Amino acid sequence: MNKSNVCVLSIDAGGTFLKAALVKSDGTIVEDSFIRISLDSNGSIGHIQTAYTQLAALGLSKAQECGLELSAVGVCIPGPFDYANGVSLMTHKYVSIKGIPMRLWLWEGAGNIPIHFLHDSHAFLLGALWNNSLCGFERVAGVIIGTGLGFASFIDGKIYANEHGGPGISIFSRPYRNGTSEEYVSRRAIISRYRALCGNTPEETDAVDIAKLAHEGQPEAAAVFSETGRYLAEIVHDILLENCFECLLLGGAISKSSSLFLPELRKGLSDLPALRHIAAAENIDLAPVLGTARAALFPEVDTVLL
Repeated sequence: MNKSNVCVLSIDAGGTFLKAALVKSDGTIVEDSFIRISLDSNGSIGHIQTAYTQLAALGLSKAQECGLELSAVGVCIPGPFDYANGVSLMTHKYVSIKGIPMRLWLWEGAGNIPIHFLHDSHAFLLGALWNNSLCGFERVAGVIIGTGLGFASFIDGKIYANEHGGPGISIFSRPYRNGTSEEYVSRRAIISRYRALCGNTPEETDAVDIAKLAHEGQPEAAAVFSETGRYLAEIVHDILLENCFECLLLGGAISKSSSLFLPELRKGLSDLPALRHIAAAENIDLAPVLGTARAALFPEVDTVLL
């Protein structure tokens, strides 16, 4: 097989859209190959199946137009999920397809090629570490702050996962203060805390709006993000210490505003002897697509540790 002529279709499966791109074996995204299809994750089996099959067919067509061989399909999707068998176990979305194998849908559109499923947190970390100076770290943790709070671990060249293929270390539901970690560090946590500080707040106010206000110097908004950094440091401190992580990378939409909470995060983790690098990933938006492609292209390299 001519590796320079090979690509994979990398799919980021969200709740309202399926996003995908063709990625070559050197980690470059094929120009004009991005695809976006609307999806209602609470829709019927037929609706969801059609979206996946259509996306796979479009990916194959684009690869052929570019003179490339589509060698595999990768799908990053949140859990709970049976990643080995391509079966959703979710009950908060994708309810209609719980327990139904999804590979057949992708084969119908793209042909009988390998289909790889992986957790979206793992996809982020694999992508964030691909082809850059951070490859030298042997123990890397990733924290993904968005709608929820995700965590991923890369140890000695392998993703660390549990028996189902999900994160080997999970933090979103860990007890923290008067609730769980996700109730203190996430999009909804930022919005809730800001509303508590400011009182009457427009219903449509989102985390990105609060970040903008913080950058403009509004004290309440700045305080919310500083608190987020402090909370996150407390949540991950002992995990990073016990596992001797050398590098902490931040992903997810909230981490695009990491400059607002990095000072408090770094302060709270400053006593960790092994930790040498804390930063937002360079390619937050593209990392999941790149990581999914990496897992599909080189499954033997990034074998999951159980």
